[in-house]
Amino acid sequence: MRQKKEEITTMSDLERFRLIRSEMVRNGLTYQQICDEARVSRQRVTQVFKGAAKGYRIRLVFTQLCGIPVTSLWPDTPPQYREAA
Repeated sequence: MRQKKEEITTMSDLERFRLIRSEMVRNGLTYQQICDEARVSRQRVTQVFKGAAKGYRIRLVFTQLCGIPVTSLWPDTPPQYREAA
């Protein structure tokens, strides 16, 4: 991921969703893998990815599976949700 932080903070929900989907493809992830790891439903994951819900734990699980920092996709994530406990 080679985007500047300024570009990410000004992204629309649709642009962020497209970036998330591209990361999923790049890393060979499926919704089912993310759901299993986070122990949530696909609907909940979709809500988080589309910006309809915060889902800090889901954000963390997804970025850990992709090997990227949470703040690269969601700069609004509070500090306590940026790293695994």
